[in-house]
Amino acid sequence: MTEKKYNPEDVIGKPYRRGLLPYGGSVTKGRISYAVSEEEYLEGMRRLRSILNTPSDR
Repeated sequence: MTEKKYNPEDVIGKPYRRGLLPYGGSVTKGRISYAVSEEEYLEGMRRLRSILNTPSDR
């Protein structure tokens, strides 16, 4: 069975319920105003790790 790929464009404008933003985003007046895709999340975490790792950590 294939898992459905998360598409942030599908949830923008919908009422927020817990779990609708698995990778982050923002809610304004109870509606989702911004959602992060898995690719954006992974890229952000990769960049954060590269900043936080000092040469002695590598």
